[in-house]
Amino acid sequence: MTVRNVVVVESDISGKPDAGTVVFGLADTWYEIDLTDEEQKDLERVLKTYREAGRRASKKTGDRVPSDTTPEEREQIRIWARAQGYDFADRGRIPKRIYSAYREAHKESDRSRARTRNRATKEQLIR
Repeated sequence: MTVRNVVVVESDISGKPDAGTVVFGLADTWYEIDLTDEEQKDLERVLKTYREAGRRASKKTGDRVPSDTTPEEREQIRIWARAQGYDFADRGRIPKRIYSAYREAHKESDRSRARTRNRATKEQLIR
């Protein structure tokens, strides 16, 4: 017996099959959308004036949260940042300036957490 799995990617606009994923960005936010060839050409036509008048952006480096944070920590940073009045995207990476401000505001609790973590590690080694 042969089992054959077929994946059909449908357009997010029309629901037509044989779509491909298109990635584009606007105002510091990236989007993915599945489009048929015809829909992709329509999108390119609509954006042509802006693309031709614009310029390619250089890659930004050093403006993001290090990956040593867990999803739970990043959610706590987002909650804290919004309470402090920071404005940033709901999804994606947290800007470094917000991450740094969060760490600065939570220095003492980070130190005590590190001491607790070190104590736990020592206790585990003793056992």
